[in-house]
Amino acid sequence: MVLRIVVVGGGVNGIGTALALKQRLPNCQLTVVSKDFTPDTTGDGAAGMWGPYLIEGTPDDKVLQWSQDTWNLFNEWYKSGDSLSWGVSLVPGTVVSQHKLPEEIWSHIPMSYKTLTQEEYSKYGHKYSSGYQFTTLIAEPSRFLPKLMAKVEEYGGTLVKRSLCSLEEVASTADLVMNCSGLGAKDLVPDDLVYPCRGQVMRVHAPWVKEFFADESDDSFCYILPNIDKVVLGGTHQDNDWRREVDPVDSETIWRNCIESMPSLKNCEVVKEWVGLRPCRKGGIRVDTDEIVVKDRHIPVVHNYGHGGCGISTFWGCSKEAASLAVNLIQKYYGSPSKL
Repeated sequence: MVLRIVVVGGGVNGIGTALALKQRLPNCQLTVVSKDFTPDTTGDGAAGMWGPYLIEGTPDDKVLQWSQDTWNLFNEWYKSGDSLSWGVSLVPGTVVSQHKLPEEIWSHIPMSYKTLTQEEYSKYGHKYSSGYQFTTLIAEPSRFLPKLMAKVEEYGGTLVKRSLCSLEEVASTADLVMNCSGLGAKDLVPDDLVYPCRGQVMRVHAPWVKEFFADESDDSFCYILPNIDKVVLGGTHQDNDWRREVDPVDSETIWRNCIESMPSLKNCEVVKEWVGLRPCRKGGIRVDTDEIVVKDRHIPVVHNYGHGGCGISTFWGCSKEAASLAVNLIQKYYGSPSKL
């Protein structure tokens, strides 16, 4: 028996899950079905900074496990001698706020994490009351996603561009379904806990910016994140906002806050503006098992969605866990994977 596995979703988590599956089950017949692939996924517009956030409700131990696994992968790419093509760079930076910032639960994972003293954070402005610094890895999905997709195809996987109305559409011709549909899970599962968090950013040409900066204050929120050839300025986090068009009011706010934080950006060239919808979920990231019944056939399902603002920071850990759950389900439904 050749197992037919369908991965729904062509974003960072869908492609990551497909790759993790092929590494565990090289002989399976794997198809990735998605309405969008790179360069048209949500991840393609993201800066790619490792630093889990906007995942309220996800257990701390899972955040740590998944983000550590992903950090390790990014670190491998960075040290590979081919970091440019993977889109990975090592970037130091600072986070400040007008309110008290707790130490991040993941502070031991990146390099040189340090809580700032009053004297240190006051250098960024007397309005601030806390801050911390660390050195992180930035992995740009627009660069690494095409490479991961090529690996999936190299392992024999197939990519199909197609819109779905339900998971049953693919389950009818599959032995296992991996649901990595992101925001689409709201309708495909369906899961009413899924909601969008609108993010708007602009990309500018500012090669002199070598460090990241983030202001977590409510009234002056902004972030400045250097990529390999551009700098990403942001941003917004507007819950339950489905707008995909650029909002001039948001553009003005982003520009004003970023210039106030880093005046050297004042005369830089704006290259592009972009809006993406973070796939959030009340209750946090969902990586678990399920079942679909189609014409008396019971088809096992693994869900991997609801990553909010940290789809990139946790994708490899989530992908590996989803693949492990898939192997367990195959054992339960069809017998030992090694005999299939």
